[in-house]
Amino acid sequence: MSPRLFVYGTLKPGHSRWPILEPHLEPGAPVVDDQVEGGLWATPWGWPALTEGSETVRGVVVELCTDRADEALADLDAVEGVGAGLFERAEIVTRAGVTCWVYVWPNPTDGFEPVHEVW
Repeated sequence: MSPRLFVYGTLKPGHSRWPILEPHLEPGAPVVDDQVEGGLWATPWGWPALTEGSETVRGVVVELCTDRADEALADLDAVEGVGAGLFERAEIVTRAGVTCWVYVWPNPTDGFEPVHEVW
């Protein structure tokens, strides 16, 4: 089974960072709507941030190409600022029961506005 990634913001299809993610996807694998439990915040930088919480956060699950998954995750970690004080990559189980990676915001959300609709 290929590694999966839950995306909820700029990495979603049609958003600004989708072209960075798309080349790393398993050819022919579907993009599946799903949800996770958490909190979604609008940051002052124009992208959303997922935190722990009890709200429903909608997004999609994508499947990374098995033979390039490590490269894909390294590229995405760099884009998402893992190790640079921005996001952290964590394992999560979606509402549909899919275990996957997700990028979460580990920092305070002071000054952020909660997002209650699909981003």
